[in-house]
Amino acid sequence: MTHLIERFTEHLKKGKYNAQTVAAYRNAIFVFYNFFREMPQNKMTDEVIGNYLIDLATKKEAHDVQQAGKAIKLFYEVIFDRKLPLKASGESKEEKLPEILTVEEVKSIIYAVKNIKHRCVLLLIYNSGLRISEVLNLKLGDLSLENKTLTVRGEKRIDDRVLRLAPNTIEFLNRYFRKEKITDILFPGEGGTAYSSRNVQLFFQAALKNSGVQKDATVHTLRHSFAVHCLDKGMDIHVLQQILGHRFLQTTSIYNQLTNLEYKNLRSPLEDMNLLQGELSFSPD
Repeated sequence: MTHLIERFTEHLKKGKYNAQTVAAYRNAIFVFYNFFREMPQNKMTDEVIGNYLIDLATKKEAHDVQQAGKAIKLFYEVIFDRKLPLKASGESKEEKLPEILTVEEVKSIIYAVKNIKHRCVLLLIYNSGLRISEVLNLKLGDLSLENKTLTVRGEKRIDDRVLRLAPNTIEFLNRYFRKEKITDILFPGEGGTAYSSRNVQLFFQAALKNSGVQKDATVHTLRHSFAVHCLDKGMDIHVLQQILGHRFLQTTSIYNQLTNLEYKNLRSPLEDMNLLQGELSFSPD
C-alpha cells in the first residue's frame, strides 16, 4: 500500500497542489491506511469510508476532516479509478438506501462472535442503534444495570440520551464484568485507552463471514437495522429520532422506506379500556 501512496504523492506534486497541501494529503492517506491496514481493499465499501470520516469529525476540527475527505476521495480516484459517492465530510451524495439485516441475521452474526467483549460491543450497538464512536466512548458509570439504562453522552449535558438496556444485553454485560475488571472505559484497548473502531470493523467482518449471512453489511448496518426493526414494531419516528440522536427528522425518515410495518397489527388505545366494567347507559334512539 505504501508504494500506492508514493504514486499518489507524485501525482500531487505534478499537479496544481502546493507543498503544504501535498504534505497534508499525504499525511491524511497514511493515517487512513494505518487505520485500515488489516482490512482487505474489497471490504472498503463507500459506507466504511464514509463512517471513517464521520467518526473522524468527533475527534478533529472540521477543516482537518474536510481536507482528509478530499485527500481520500482523490486517492481513490487517482489510484483505483473509483469515484466515491461521498461528500468530503463522509456523508453520502446519493439517496441510496442502506443495507438492512433481518432480526434472525442479526442474531446469527452475534452468535458467531465467541469473544465476550466483542459480543457485548455488538449487542450494545444493536441494543440502542449506537454509532461505533458512541459505544467505544462509553464508561462504566454510563451504565446502570439496576435501572436497566445506558447514557450516551452528548457534547453538552442537555444532549445526553438515557436509553433502555435489554435484559439479555445485561446478562452478557454481567458475564463480561465477571471476566474483566472494568474501572473506567467500558471497552478498553491496549494501555487502557478506548478500543479501536478498526478492530470492531474487523471482528464484525469475521463474524459476518462465519454467520453465513450473505449481505454487504458493516458495523453501522446494525444501527440501520435497529432503526427499521423499531419502526416495524410500531415505534413513533419522533421517538426513534431521539434514540438515534438525529438532529433532523429528515435523517430518520429514510427508514420509513424500509419498514414492513403492518398497520392492522397496531393496537388501538381503545383495547385498553375496560368498557364492560360497570353499567353503561344509552340514550334512546
